[in-house]
Amino acid sequence: MIEITAETIGRLIMLAEGYFLYRILGCLMKSRESIIIQGIGIIIYGGMASINIYPNDPVNITYVLPMFFLANCFVFRSGWLIRFSSIMLFYPIIIAVNFIQGELFGNIILLFFGEGTVGNNVFYNLSFIFPTAFWLFYWRRLRERLRGICELLDQTSWILLDIICLASMAAIYSGIYFTPRESYKIIPCMIACAVTNMGSIRLASDLADRVRGEMERKNLRMRQDYYEELENSQLQLRKFRHDMKNHFAAAEGLLSEGKTEQAREYLEQLSGHMETRNRRFCKNEIVNAVLNVKYNAALCNDIDCFFHISIDGMTGLDNISLCTVFANTLDNALEACMKIEKTKERRLSVKARYTENGYFSYEITNTKMNEVREKRGRFFTDKENTKSHGLGISSVQEIVDRYNGTMEISYTEKEFSVVILIEVM
Repeated sequence: MIEITAETIGRLIMLAEGYFLYRILGCLMKSRESIIIQGIGIIIYGGMASINIYPNDPVNITYVLPMFFLANCFVFRSGWLIRFSSIMLFYPIIIAVNFIQGELFGNIILLFFGEGTVGNNVFYNLSFIFPTAFWLFYWRRLRERLRGICELLDQTSWILLDIICLASMAAIYSGIYFTPRESYKIIPCMIACAVTNMGSIRLASDLADRVRGEMERKNLRMRQDYYEELENSQLQLRKFRHDMKNHFAAAEGLLSEGKTEQAREYLEQLSGHMETRNRRFCKNEIVNAVLNVKYNAALCNDIDCFFHISIDGMTGLDNISLCTVFANTLDNALEACMKIEKTKERRLSVKARYTENGYFSYEITNTKMNEVREKRGRFFTDKENTKSHGLGISSVQEIVDRYNGTMEISYTEKEFSVVILIEVM
């Protein structure tokens, strides 16, 4: 009876361990909505997180690795790179924690209770509290940092992170495959591998914080430009109102002299000056600032532009990512339009919409005259300084991939178009 109770408690502890590991991975990847799939995933991760790792036993450590990847594919729906990177980050930690648990607690329990006894079985099942407490602590302390990593790291950063973690992975396998007679001697190696990967996660988190800070500074500069333009426009409007009587007197004089056509042209010019340069495209102030700066730049360069923005109420896409999509695609479109010599042929159209079923759609189309340089789906700038330019499309693609969206690029001899669709529920 005692053994049955101990085994039941042990399985419940393992299930809790799987739950916390599932929650940690969920900070990096987007879980499928099915509760059944989530429940199966918790059971699978519980089995992996509590797997017994014995010295000189390559079986468990080998078959759990592909099972980890298949579980990620089954439970989560993120990109393949993040699924793979989550394994590189956490698999060495899982193996190290389980090996330390087996060596320390297993040998202590064997020393006090002997092999095959009731006490051995009871305390062995209770020993799984150690890795469960570890994953609980890790999840509570680092879940926000893990979410930041997932949101901001690009593909190159993930690859570099995997290369760093490759050393821990190799050390873990070498330690288990070629464990010395005194197996406790590789415990420091296991601790070092776990600490290395946890340090890599912290390093990636700091890198993500720097990226976020830089993007926030760019957004702040955009907002500052927006408010400066708003202030200038208000000043011009006040000056114009001050001179309103004189303008009306001049128009009245032209009409009294029978110069109707000249009066009409004069009033049209007045109407153009009265129009404020800052418009309300959407309720999001940061996005509105970006759109105003780009819209005014288009007007200054004689570009016929059309903006239709309907994204009010959208919360699933953060402002930094949203502004990156708008700013980069608009910069590219403006540059392409300004290369057209005939101003009448400069046209730009932007349409963004957030639907009730949780989809963000974005379409930008611009006229062009320059030749598009493309190789294997990548687009290259035609500027002389290629190192500092040509990164706009790739930055947008990384954001689309991060949210598991789609981006389609099409072009003709005279037009270039980008269409983005992202589920942001």
